[in-house]
Amino acid sequence: MATATPSIGSDAPHDEGHPFIEVGGVEGSRLRVTQLGLTVLPRPGTMSDMRRDGRFWAYGLIQDVRLEESGSMGIVRARVRSTGGEVPLLLLEPDQIAAAQRALEMVWNLMGAMNARRIGA
Repeated sequence: MATATPSIGSDAPHDEGHPFIEVGGVEGSRLRVTQLGLTVLPRPGTMSDMRRDGRFWAYGLIQDVRLEESGSMGIVRARVRSTGGEVPLLLLEPDQIAAAQRALEMVWNLMGAMNARRIGA
């Protein structure tokens, strides 16, 4: 099921109690954007499934996040700060790309705020 706009909730598995934006990807996969980082959820499931299977990326670990198009599909990729390597986070259907772009704008703002705090500390 495709998500046309990011959905908003407040029960992210690695960011307990903080609001999040969730973007749907192919076959029920999801990317959650929170104040502390990104969580990649590989498939639909219960909250306990998400806690077990979700992969959390704190903003401090990520150098950059981008959306690239490959044919009609979209791919959300992160560049890992420690290695400079890229990791694909979410594969998108064509109708999911616009929602992912809006969510990434929030990610860039959150990453900027995190970097500003780190520099000021």
